[in-house]
Amino acid sequence: MRFVIGLVALLGSLSVLASDVSVTTERLDRLASPIESLYPANSEPLETSLISAGIAAEILEMTVRPGDSVSVGDPLVRLDCRDAEILQTQAEDAKSEAETRLEFQKRQAARVAKLAETNIASEELKDTRATDVRLAEITVRRAQTALDDANLQVERCSITAPFDAVIVDQLASRGTRAAVGSPILELVSQAAEIRARMPLDFRVTADQRFEFESALGVAQVDVVAYSRAVDTQTGTRLIRFRPENGAIEPGVPGQIRVRSNAVTLPADFLVERQGEYGLMVAEGATASFVPRPEAVLGQPVEVTDLAGSLELIVDGRFRARAGDAISVTP
Repeated sequence: MRFVIGLVALLGSLSVLASDVSVTTERLDRLASPIESLYPANSEPLETSLISAGIAAEILEMTVRPGDSVSVGDPLVRLDCRDAEILQTQAEDAKSEAETRLEFQKRQAARVAKLAETNIASEELKDTRATDVRLAEITVRRAQTALDDANLQVERCSITAPFDAVIVDQLASRGTRAAVGSPILELVSQAAEIRARMPLDFRVTADQRFEFESALGVAQVDVVAYSRAVDTQTGTRLIRFRPENGAIEPGVPGQIRVRSNAVTLPADFLVERQGEYGLMVAEGATASFVPRPEAVLGQPVEVTDLAGSLELIVDGRFRARAGDAISVTP
């Protein structure tokens, strides 16, 4: 009789063990990863310029070549300035002549004014001399304007860098007669920013971090501008970034990596229970269902709000139901 009772107890215990769901588990913080996305990007110069001649003259000297770096104000090209200097000399002489005539007219007007006080000279002559003075003053101002223009032409004989730049291309050579406005050098600014075209529904949030990855390394960047204009052909919008520390060379291709404080699990950890999506976790020897109402089938599951120590059921998650007894295997 005791043998029969023991056999029944043994069969009962085996039945209980047979009903346990065998699973494996892993801590959530070992499986979850931050939300990241990548977008093509390039560093673009803030300024791009075609340097041209301001006067028609022969190129006498090229002081830079493609690849050279220059600072603002550095000489780039020297033009033949003889014609401009001749005009400058003529303008200086014309101004000196106009100033001399003005002084003479002033002296004449002063003499006539004294004579008019004693009625020796008429009021008409007095007005005539005063008018001559005013006309002479106008002539001096015109001569000054012509001289300013001549000085400007002489200044244009030497072409200097408008900003800190890198010479990209040389479009004319020494001995060439440059026309006004004809390009001589192409240059780009040393200062650059990163530009990327991102999907039109991309939004910048406070918890995001941005990195520019290229062959030169990784640089932390900040958002400078978020364009509200969408390219209808590509369905993207332009976002501009600036490196946090130091400068970046213009023209470098790379990609923008967007990191977020939010963490996610791969989409295949999502299970459905009674029409609701969620995760299966182990609480001791019992399976539990953690709803994820915002989850979308086939997309990563956000788990930022869950504790990293949560034991997530890995193998056996599709068999386990909430409240099931589970046996965790290594």
